[in-house]
Amino acid sequence: MGTSGAYGGSNSAEWNDFRDAWADLDSGSAGAGTSGVETTQPSDQLFEPSQPASDLDRVGQALINALWRDDPATRGNVVPPITRPRVSGRRGAGAGGPGGAGTGGGFAGSGRSGSRSTRQVIGGASRGGATIGAAYALRNRDAQRLVDYGLSLTEFDSLSPRARISRLVTLMIGDDGHPDDRAIRQAATEQVKRIVAVDGEPPTATEAIKGFVSAYIFQLGLVELQDQIINGTLDGNEAVVRERVLRGWIDAKVRGLDVDASPALSANALHQAAAGLAQRAIRVLRAR
Repeated sequence: MGTSGAYGGSNSAEWNDFRDAWADLDSGSAGAGTSGVETTQPSDQLFEPSQPASDLDRVGQALINALWRDDPATRGNVVPPITRPRVSGRRGAGAGGPGGAGTGGGFAGSGRSGSRSTRQVIGGASRGGATIGAAYALRNRDAQRLVDYGLSLTEFDSLSPRARISRLVTLMIGDDGHPDDRAIRQAATEQVKRIVAVDGEPPTATEAIKGFVSAYIFQLGLVELQDQIINGTLDGNEAVVRERVLRGWIDAKVRGLDVDASPALSANALHQAAAGLAQRAIRVLRAR
């Protein structure tokens, strides 16, 4: 579920509001009953001001409010230019071979170490976007662009398809030093699998970035719900249903946003596109 038992969650009023809204969620009216039959679908419209907020809307907007509060970078009008993340300690193909840096790569200052550290929502989105860019470079066998990330095509050629995915995500994002890092890994891995492991056409850059951002927001929510999910207050099936409808709400809202992620950007600027979409999603969805 994208959480870690070592982390007790944030204790701000906004996160407590989110947990309260989650506890009050009626999954049957929100989108699906425990029978698995969906009664309504989350609307692709950003908001329906003429309609009262549903239980699901309240959960989703409480999540967005909490993320907006956590990271000052979500509150600006423009995402500042972000340096593309790069695997630390690697210097091109020579350093990227099997004898190069260990699997705990990642980027300096990229994660959090404890519940009091600042949550870098936009920075995390940038890391995930860079990982997606590297996945496109790997799929296209673009050795030079992999070198730009501090990665080596030769190294990946020596791995099985499954190990290739795991290696790329670990090198680009690092180990699970904090549940937020795991949230980025979970969300990015979904898209890396679709890009690297499929024989047919991969998702477009726009599809991949939207899929990542929606999954990332969802996984950050699960980080803060871990106690409610694992302490037995909910039936397991009910927890799964609630997770599904919350993920559907986020997916639907993010689909309604525009993102400039043309294929030409896929291996060199998707970190900026992901950061921009995450910021816009939080600002727009909070504006109801």
